[in-house]
Amino acid sequence: MKSNAQPARRGVRLGKAFAFTGLTVLLCLALNFLLVDDVHSYSRVMLDELYAQSGEIDTLFLGASHCYRSFDPAVVDEKLDTHSFNAGTSQQLPDGSYYLLQEAAARNDLDTVYLEMFYTGYNQQASSDVPLACYLLADYMPLLSANRYLYLWEMGGPAAFADLIFPARHTIASPDEIPELWVAKLTDGYEVGNYKYVTYPNEEEYRGNGFVYTYGVTPYGYEAILDVDPDAPLSEFGLEYLERITEFCAEEEIRLVLVTAPVPNAFCANTENYQAYLSAVSDYAAAHGLEFWDFTLYRDTGALNMDSDAFADAHHLNGEGAERFTPVFCDVVKAREKGVPVEELFFPTLEEKLASAPDGTYGL
Repeated sequence: MKSNAQPARRGVRLGKAFAFTGLTVLLCLALNFLLVDDVHSYSRVMLDELYAQSGEIDTLFLGASHCYRSFDPAVVDEKLDTHSFNAGTSQQLPDGSYYLLQEAAARNDLDTVYLEMFYTGYNQQASSDVPLACYLLADYMPLLSANRYLYLWEMGGPAAFADLIFPARHTIASPDEIPELWVAKLTDGYEVGNYKYVTYPNEEEYRGNGFVYTYGVTPYGYEAILDVDPDAPLSEFGLEYLERITEFCAEEEIRLVLVTAPVPNAFCANTENYQAYLSAVSDYAAAHGLEFWDFTLYRDTGALNMDSDAFADAHHLNGEGAERFTPVFCDVVKAREKGVPVEELFFPTLEEKLASAPDGTYGL
């Protein structure tokens, strides 16, 4: 009797464990449906479109908010006859760019990748310092994507998976938004190409293929947000993933271009040791046979025409600025294709730019 009782007890315990696990999963799914606001997420809408366009994309933009607010794929495709996609996301760090590149390259025959290099991301000491930057991507990667779990593990180790199971830990909706959220989830909230839930009149709106158009100009001026350490203008973390991106592109025969969207000259002048960062990226590009296009240093200020009306805040372009900038960016791409030495289109240093042809923000 004793030998029969033990397997029976083990069976009961196993059954209870399965029941508990099943109930926990159901509870998490219910709470995620009831509390998690993924309907209003730019990154979810962007990733839905990225995956929907698998096999079509040949040109990819990667980076943080300076990426998705600056490069308009509609203009790029019209002028360059490409199928481009802007995979920028808020606070996207170099590891996020690396894993997004992996995701896009696995599904598309990429010709060119433009990596936006605004300096704050490449000054971070670790991805875990900004975990939300990871969750904004990992939450919406496919369930069976290995990159999703590698990214989470490298960002936060085992603790990161708690947020994967229960996203309400980092994307909980406010109580007054919940009724509308439930209606959206049960109707058209997840339809690819539906932008009404990521449209905020007179503030900003998602316009497709990753581009966000921002309204308004800064009322606060151009004060610095983070000075550059001249002894370490690129952090070990930033450099590690920059090297991984570079190596992957070389292996896959994808042309990689390092680029910065225009930043107000006044902001650059107020940021201590800003040139140290530009020099570090330039040196990296030269050492790895890459190009670095820093449009803050673009010589033809008449063509680019950056002034206070072009910036939404101290360092981001607004929609009008993006529409001024994207055609100029395309002109540089065309010039390179014609054999023009692209480095001649940019001042070599910030000091020379400010002395010879500052933009309309300098001195404000």
